[in-house]
Amino acid sequence: MGDADMTLGAWSLKDVLEHIGFLENSLVAFILTDAAGTVIDCNPRVRDIFGVSREDLLGSVLFDDEWRVSDEAGSPLAPLEQPHRVALVTGEARQSVVTGFTLPDGRRRWLSVNVYPVRVEDTVIGVVTSYFDQTDRVVRDATMSMVSEVSRYVSFATDEADAQRHLCRYLVDEAGYALAWIALALPGEEYEVEYAFAAGETDYLQAGMVSWSGTKANGLGPAGTCLRTGRVQVVSDLVNRSLYAPWRERAREFGLRSSVAIPFHPGGQRACLSVYSRHVDAFSPPVTHALQVMAREVEFGITHIRSMNQVAGALDGILAALARITEARDPYTAGHQSKVGGLSAAIAAHMGIDAPTVELIRQAGDVHDVGKTAIASEILTKPGRLTPLEYQMVQRHARFGYDILAEANLPWPIADVALQHHERINGSGYPQGLAASEIILPARIVAVADVIEAMTNHRPYRSELGLERALDEVHSRAGELYDTDVVKNCVAIFEAGFSFASPRPLGTLGDG
Repeated sequence: MGDADMTLGAWSLKDVLEHIGFLENSLVAFILTDAAGTVIDCNPRVRDIFGVSREDLLGSVLFDDEWRVSDEAGSPLAPLEQPHRVALVTGEARQSVVTGFTLPDGRRRWLSVNVYPVRVEDTVIGVVTSYFDQTDRVVRDATMSMVSEVSRYVSFATDEADAQRHLCRYLVDEAGYALAWIALALPGEEYEVEYAFAAGETDYLQAGMVSWSGTKANGLGPAGTCLRTGRVQVVSDLVNRSLYAPWRERAREFGLRSSVAIPFHPGGQRACLSVYSRHVDAFSPPVTHALQVMAREVEFGITHIRSMNQVAGALDGILAALARITEARDPYTAGHQSKVGGLSAAIAAHMGIDAPTVELIRQAGDVHDVGKTAIASEILTKPGRLTPLEYQMVQRHARFGYDILAEANLPWPIADVALQHHERINGSGYPQGLAASEIILPARIVAVADVIEAMTNHRPYRSELGLERALDEVHSRAGELYDTDVVKNCVAIFEAGFSFASPRPLGTLGDG
């Protein structure tokens, strides 16, 4: 080619590829476009990559809206944002730009795109773009990310319904699927199905459209078959599969092209996770395997949640029994520990402490005086002032309580709160004379709640003093005996309406 050849139309793809050192039979697809984005030439690999012939591409404007081009994150790219268009405008090469394409047959393909401007003198008259298939790598990375995210969430979930709901929402909102739903097989001869959780194109689902019967038409689809047989069901093309005929038009209406149904057993129930894509053949073996792993993670998570709830229920029963034993020794403090536990939990929640720790602080408050079971009831119920020796004996209840609870191997901070709830910020408390941050925060919270509850109730050695005086006491000695931040939050929840008679739910006591 000489200097007179100033139009790209005078070039062939072979001229360009040979000029830059590539051959037309490369395993990489090459497309040559002019300055308007019109295809001038391409190599044979284009058919393998894009599923269209050279004749179909020649003279067309490359990749219009029907190709649904996107970036690697799945966000749509307008025609002017596509790599070859950017290179035409800027005159700069674009390298290794991972881009998604929806092929004419409905498949989704991910390609690594490299764009090289073609110049005559200083004028960009077109670009040659190479496309290398990265679908397997992108899908593998995406499935690994999906499994990791779902596993992370489920491992911290405390509600089994939320774990299943999150799985459906994640598959739609983050993984980009059109629809995800979980069906439960209901017992009985009707073989009915309950749509338990769903996200995405939920209007697709209709009452009675699926059963798990082997003799009814609505039980022969992928979800019904999955529920009945316990085997994975993949439909590569919903619109063209004969067995999907009862749902074909509805799938077309909602733009659903392929699906997978995954069996699992949340809480021992017969269930199915169904996921739908807007692309045909979207559920390759690696993707299907990843979805199976995610379903098993939810299944395991629900088992774990139920086990933890059983353990928590057993722990509450143990603590309640210990509290009753304590109150049997000291009837004047009947209900004292549970009220301290309730107030402590409310203070902790208002301080922004996470819910599991709030619950542990409540439990610690419920048994903070359990060591009194080792103190003679005559001393605990004695009217009037205690002698110095008797007072020393009462003080020992903190250490006794710690020993009892530590022996039971209860979760932190239950035993430590029993030991430290009479410690004071200035170091004047007992049994260890700890000061300030040496005292764990749960113990500082229970210490304030303990004083408030005790002062508002009758004791054998004095009459009740009332809430106002109790709040004045902790407020006036905040920073000296009591943690300032704990006192501030304690006062705030009483101002917000907390009462021992009818404590409000933790989430309603202010911004904390």
